[in-house]
Amino acid sequence: MPKGALKNTLYRLALPICGLRPAWQPESAAQRILWRRKAVGACLQRFEAGRLSECVACGAASLHPQRVPVAPDTVFRGASLAKMVTALLVFRLQTLGKLDVSEDARAFLPLRHAPRPVPLSTLLSHTSGIRDTAAYHAALGQSVPLERLLGPEAFWREPGEAFEYSNLAAGMIGSLLEAQLSESFETLMQRELFAPLGVEATFDASLLAKTPVADGYRVLPPGRAFDARARITSARPVSSPDPSLHYQLAAGNLYLTAAGLARLTLLAVDGHNGFLDGRSLRQLRTPVAAWPGEKSRMRHGMGLLVVDDPRLSSRRLWGHQGFAYGAVNGAFFDEEGNGYALLTSGVSEQRCGHMACVNRDFVRFFLSGRDGCDRRD
Repeated sequence: MPKGALKNTLYRLALPICGLRPAWQPESAAQRILWRRKAVGACLQRFEAGRLSECVACGAASLHPQRVPVAPDTVFRGASLAKMVTALLVFRLQTLGKLDVSEDARAFLPLRHAPRPVPLSTLLSHTSGIRDTAAYHAALGQSVPLERLLGPEAFWREPGEAFEYSNLAAGMIGSLLEAQLSESFETLMQRELFAPLGVEATFDASLLAKTPVADGYRVLPPGRAFDARARITSARPVSSPDPSLHYQLAAGNLYLTAAGLARLTLLAVDGHNGFLDGRSLRQLRTPVAAWPGEKSRMRHGMGLLVVDDPRLSSRRLWGHQGFAYGAVNGAFFDEEGNGYALLTSGVSEQRCGHMACVNRDFVRFFLSGRDGCDRRD
């Protein structure tokens, strides 16, 4: 994906010439935003005043071996939206008195090289001082024990000292929960979050053998980057706790529909009448550290991005994004419970700062009442 001003400029210039073109025609304003951003396929669930409203489904969930259209019940890989959902579980468990985000993760994880206590709160907010090393990237999809990834090179700063987005640190939250509560991350998710909220979702891809799941396509350079059926066929069950190997789940291995994502996102609006207590809701939504750069002004809390940018909206917004294998996903909302949840099978990966352009477009369109796309990009 393009990162940095130069790569984004080159990506923008090459996209009209070399990019994959949508094989569908838009029929609404929301679909036109997706079409302009070269979406292969997408499902967008809007919510207003805390209630689900229109659902927009368009394009293809899969192009191989045949075209399968996106439907409202299409299941997508949520990518880093899993981090937001993991934070919701953490704060539900805190509400139940089963943990506290101030607790030191060293009591449950192999963090012997950490220079001082590593509170769970720092794993949630990307301020743990743990970075994604070359060893971490090499371990993706492999059965490499967590302790082998947490050598001295993994700790670039002291906990709480600085912000650096870390998939390893975020994924370790799943391992911590398993080690602390002696249950699998998937079991905790189903019992404490998904079932009570009526959401069909899973972090266990092996359970999706009979479920149509969207593939992932890069629109530049064109091609399939994520074969959902192959991933599901090769997936190992995660129904039993294994903290040493389950550090990849919470970072991005969530599967769900746009409607399910919207219902989970709405929990962060008001806590659902105490499902998250007041303290937990405030911690979830309070900014901790700033994202670098001025293209989009946002900060990061314990599981949510916090956007205070009048160029996007006159109101403070919260949410998260997900980037993986050409898919760009997002969920954003305001104080009144207005917003959207977007899942795609592939779309332009161009960014404005950290914010994906497609998410910026929908923030403007749904939460500011402005035409979404900036014709300059």
